[in-house]
Amino acid sequence: MLRISKMTDYALVIMNRLAKSPATLLRMEQLAESTQLGLPTVRKLMRQLVAAGLVRSERGAKGGYQLARLPELISIAQVVSAVEGPLAITECCEDDGGCELSQGCEVAYHMPTINELIAQILNTISLTDMAGMTAGIHYNMETILSRLNQRVTAVQ
Repeated sequence: MLRISKMTDYALVIMNRLAKSPATLLRMEQLAESTQLGLPTVRKLMRQLVAAGLVRSERGAKGGYQLARLPELISIAQVVSAVEGPLAITECCEDDGGCELSQGCEVAYHMPTINELIAQILNTISLTDMAGMTAGIHYNMETILSRLNQRVTAVQ
């Protein structure tokens, strides 16, 4: 089963919350309460999201955290990469490629293409899309597929 880690799932929950009010500065305690995540988890993830340039922090009594860019400019892939590192669904998709079967493997040749397709899909879905989905807005899959097609066509 292909699955993201709990920490990445939690990062998406936090980013979804920030996307719902992108102009508002939220303190860590508010994020923890509104997402029902533990404060230590929120603290750890906020460090990673700030380091990745997805969230900005402001110190002081009126400080807090907010998205560093508009939610439509932040993709799910960027959030996943901020927590997990570069997307690599198998070892042969990683830069160091530490797979012991790499010599003569008939599947290894195809995995980078599959990995890139998954990355493109995750790059196509923005926080705005995700916030709309959780708000109960019926989201047309054709819209995402159309954007994906535009991205793939632009690459070719």
